[in-house]
Amino acid sequence: MSIFLITALLPETQVHAEGTVESAYDNTLIREGPGLSYPAVTSADEGDRFTELQRVSGWVEVSLEEGSGWIADWLLVGAELSTDTSEAQSSAERASDYNNNGTILVDRLNVRDDFSSEGNVIGTLNTGDQVTISDEKYGWLNITTGTLTGWVSSDYVEYNAFSTVAPSETQTDDIHITVNGLQVRAEPDRNGEVIGSVNLYESFTVEEQSEGWLMIELEDGQTGWIAEWFTERGIHPGSEGTGDPDGQVTIIYNGSNIRLEPSTDAAVLYKAGAGESLEVTGESGDWYEVLIPGGERGYIANWIVSAEGKTEPEEELNDEPVESISDATIVIDAGHGGRDGGAIGAAGTLEKSLTIRTAEALYHMLSSTGANVIMTREDDRHVDLHSRVALSRDHRADAFISLHYDAINDRSVKGFTTYFYGGPDEALADSVHSGLSDSMTIKNRGIHHGNFLVLRDNSAPSVLIELGFISNPSEEASVNNERFREIAATGIYNGLTDYFSGGN
Repeated sequence: MSIFLITALLPETQVHAEGTVESAYDNTLIREGPGLSYPAVTSADEGDRFTELQRVSGWVEVSLEEGSGWIADWLLVGAELSTDTSEAQSSAERASDYNNNGTILVDRLNVRDDFSSEGNVIGTLNTGDQVTISDEKYGWLNITTGTLTGWVSSDYVEYNAFSTVAPSETQTDDIHITVNGLQVRAEPDRNGEVIGSVNLYESFTVEEQSEGWLMIELEDGQTGWIAEWFTERGIHPGSEGTGDPDGQVTIIYNGSNIRLEPSTDAAVLYKAGAGESLEVTGESGDWYEVLIPGGERGYIANWIVSAEGKTEPEEELNDEPVESISDATIVIDAGHGGRDGGAIGAAGTLEKSLTIRTAEALYHMLSSTGANVIMTREDDRHVDLHSRVALSRDHRADAFISLHYDAINDRSVKGFTTYFYGGPDEALADSVHSGLSDSMTIKNRGIHHGNFLVLRDNSAPSVLIELGFISNPSEEASVNNERFREIAATGIYNGLTDYFSGGN
């Protein structure tokens, strides 16, 4: 499927001053760089004229009031546009040269039934969700997720970049799946026959690559092709221990939940400590059935245990529980940053500015205890979600705290919310939310399950906190106050102190 932009023929009779170009359409996007993967910096309307600076691979750099930007030349009218038939591709043909898959950059992004903010909301997407892009109009992208097709603002989608490696150049590599129900096809093409499916976190060795498609071998020995943009490099912790565990697994994190059933929604039977070994009596999907003290059977997620044969060195495991915040490694994740501004407040406040200032306040509080505190970003830069999770893994974090501020169309909504995904997250969420509840005076919206990438793919106990609704004018004014951020940081600090002292 190609990205179809605007396919109308451009006028050929207009005359322009040498070195100038003119927008052929309304709402033409002007981007930071020469490609669809670059974010839009502004837009132009039909007839707007610009001074041309240079051309690169079908893109024109033009002078703006502040700096410069890039416009695809098939959206322009002007001097010296290519008239060679061999070069005059249609917009659809040009668009096919680019990757048409993207990643959602914000949480709760509205999907609409039309390319307009007036379109009906038919669903929402969250940070890290993968989409296929089929069209672009007036700053809106037509996307498909497999179950949902509609329009989203292009400001909140990042085009995925992948290399097209010829099969002869391929080196075998391990990958894991980032979605459920990914179709496996007989050929490296969307129209190829579907021969099976694979699920979230399953890991495979790449046998061959072809222009964004990967060949893998299924359990029955049959080989097939999957889309590369729904994979990540490396074996996921959720699948590393799925082989024969030789009867034993070792708990990696303190306070890991063992549940009545193989589900994060099931009742907790027992909390295991880091380094504790348990006998495995069976497997169910991504869960081990284990014996707990007293002889009862329960289930533990395989991504929070170490089994025999795992590649992770045993000496690197946190085999001694952290009993004091001064001994803990804590990652503070200031949400958004750089070209991803996050939510926009009623008066124009950018979420990314609030999260970094709150993170700084929390950093100083935690550092004063002697804790090893890691920031995912220390300034206004874009850090992709997988890098944030990797930082947590590389530092073997004992806790991961992701800071955010909320926004919604309904400006009356207020309050703070704590999200967790599962596994060892619950105890951390309980402690941190309790600390916030004791400190904050705004509405308490409770603790909820959140299927966010920085939680879902994180091996450390993790929470994501929305510290207020900047879409609410009064709450936006409150959170912009330094005193508010100090109170919020104090609440999180108190919750973490309680968590590491065993208060939960």
